[in-house]
Amino acid sequence: MPKNRRVFLKSTGAVAAGLLAPKLQAMSVLADVGSTFVWQAGKLLFNFEISEGRLRQRRLIPNGLTLKSNDMSSGVEVALQCSGENSPDQGMKSAMGEPGRRLRFVEKREESAGKIRRLVLVHADELLKLRVESVYEAIPHLSVVRRYSRVTNEGSSTTGIEFLSSAMLHGLADPQNYDHELRIHLAVNSWMSEAQWHTLRPSEMGFVENERTSWSEAQAGSVGSWSTERYLPMAIVQNLRLGLTWFWQVEHNGSWYWELSNSTFRGIRADNVYAYIGGPDDLHSAAWKGLKPGETYQTVPVAIGVVEGGFAQAVEALTHYRRTACMKPRVDNAKCSVIFNDYMNCLWGDPT
Repeated sequence: MPKNRRVFLKSTGAVAAGLLAPKLQAMSVLADVGSTFVWQAGKLLFNFEISEGRLRQRRLIPNGLTLKSNDMSSGVEVALQCSGENSPDQGMKSAMGEPGRRLRFVEKREESAGKIRRLVLVHADELLKLRVESVYEAIPHLSVVRRYSRVTNEGSSTTGIEFLSSAMLHGLADPQNYDHELRIHLAVNSWMSEAQWHTLRPSEMGFVENERTSWSEAQAGSVGSWSTERYLPMAIVQNLRLGLTWFWQVEHNGSWYWELSNSTFRGIRADNVYAYIGGPDDLHSAAWKGLKPGETYQTVPVAIGVVEGGFAQAVEALTHYRRTACMKPRVDNAKCSVIFNDYMNCLWGDPT
């Protein structure tokens, strides 16, 4: 029996009714939140600003650095596109979406669970009656944060979710000279030829400079349960001029997608280079979610970070994160036992 391609697989996200207890009482920005604020997370510094009641995210930098006066690029803190909404993104991109662009900032709060510190940023869309939460989870002394989003339908009718970012990064390069500044490192896979790292200019991946907002993007992704079929679900973006390198990995065993491009809020002249990072979506993997009243959808988590330096420093930071946050304590890890992988059947599954 053929499947409906617009039925969202449950394995790609968390769907629950009424998981987030307090419903919105007001759509306005909290009065005690200033026009800008920062959040220190381990070795990272997240920079935010509030403009006309909307939360914008500025460049993610290593803790200890400061944003210069000319580092004014910013973009939506979370990108969201709903069915029936006119997308503000040029071409078929995921720079902000609608209602992503118009989301109103409601509040921020901090939580803790053991060693993990959590920042939760809450947005609302009055038109569709949506509550959107952006969650950042930090572990002390790391240059990596785990990031995911969740959206709750507080209205009375079903809303179609076409894409929802797990994370956004902004201010990655000069929005019109990025091909000279950026180098994208990604690992290409194939059957029995895996983790082949390549370093490319944005234009070599299709993100071409045109002295204004580009309708193209550099992108990578995967469809289905073979999450590493063509690429590793991660990337490293190095800015040669700034001496900074951002990186991410999508922590999911199914479909995923990321893109790098530029955007603008005020016209055709680009004012920001962003990265959209997420799991399955409608455009790239036919993953559409009809969010019913009272339901919550949560994206797949991603790990994001930035370091001073280049490729080697980024890999070192990710390796430290994986060994600290992703591996459960085991006796074998401490003893360093010998492990042999019989994947190629040289022992035919019968070791002695």
